[in-house]
Amino acid sequence: MARRRGNNEGSVYQEKSTGRWVAAVSIDGKRRRAIAPTEAAAKRRLREMISQVDSGLPIADGSLTVARLLDDWMSTAVAGKDLSPRTVDLHRWAVGILTETIGKKRIKTLRPEDVETTFTRLATEGHGNRPRPMSRASLIKIRSTLGQALTWAERRQLVPRNVARVVELPSAARATEMGRALTVTQAKVLLSAIEGHRLEALFTLMLMLGLRPGEATGLSWANVDLDQGVVHVRQSLKLHSGHLEVTEKLKTSRSRRSLDAPPQLNDLLRGHRTRQVADRLEVGSAWSNADDLVFTNALGGPIDPANLRRTFRKMTEGANLGHWHPHELRHSTASILSASGVPLEEVADVLGHDGTRMTSLVYRHAVTPTVEAGTRMGEILSD
Repeated sequence: MARRRGNNEGSVYQEKSTGRWVAAVSIDGKRRRAIAPTEAAAKRRLREMISQVDSGLPIADGSLTVARLLDDWMSTAVAGKDLSPRTVDLHRWAVGILTETIGKKRIKTLRPEDVETTFTRLATEGHGNRPRPMSRASLIKIRSTLGQALTWAERRQLVPRNVARVVELPSAARATEMGRALTVTQAKVLLSAIEGHRLEALFTLMLMLGLRPGEATGLSWANVDLDQGVVHVRQSLKLHSGHLEVTEKLKTSRSRRSLDAPPQLNDLLRGHRTRQVADRLEVGSAWSNADDLVFTNALGGPIDPANLRRTFRKMTEGANLGHWHPHELRHSTASILSASGVPLEEVADVLGHDGTRMTSLVYRHAVTPTVEAGTRMGEILSD
């Protein structure tokens, strides 16, 4: 349906102060203007605007700022999608930085150089009350958010082009530190050092099956088949707006997977379940595990990510392995399996990756109900 024009079909006039020619038209009570160098050009622009309105096409608002566009995108496009809380928080973080740095810029005059200049400043001076030079990975996230917002606006003909597509990252941006992986020897040392710990099964699970920290701490007993020795990844524990919540919104569609557990891991899970029952009886009415989580804190509640990192660091330092992050167990799974000769495609299945090649993304299909390669970790670490 075409938008309604006002009683005045439009007008062309010359500004006395500047001598510029202006084409103006009222649309649904809002005035739209276009500047032209000559009267003829202004009349031509007026005809174009009237034609756009009669065709139902929007006329770009020349006063539209980056901040207003980002706000509209967040409240409509992002709010209307089934995104994970983590993804929404990342967009909100990026939008906040973009709004503070280039928010006042008008969309129609936004140039790649404007964004690149801002990125250079962020890479060298940082942002916020405690400025720290921003990493390349952070700038990539910000550029991605800007690009998605501009693509949304481009489809609605609100912007002439998506400048984010050509924005280059500054060379000054510090590279994100490379991930590490435990060697087989180090992995065995770790497993020996955590033996008997109340979270032994958790860290063994993460090492042998490559679960993300949130997938492991969000695992429920309903998704663990001890009789068949299968772990189903169906949900994740995420920190959202300061609160821990279990959600079925996983990182990617491939994250939903079923993994064969090595026999020793399955035995650990059985023992862990027995210990959890004892813990619940000891704690009594203070026990709270509404989500029936496999791994909890001492009172049955979800494990806070910060506490998980702290506990794991103490374990690795106690084993004389140095400071390690729980997520590096996932890197270790991939590296050890790959080094042992497991095909990359099977490793990707274990990790729930979408893959990095078109063949993996589009043409390779799962042909078994569970992924068996994860059991290789049990064989490797038992040698």
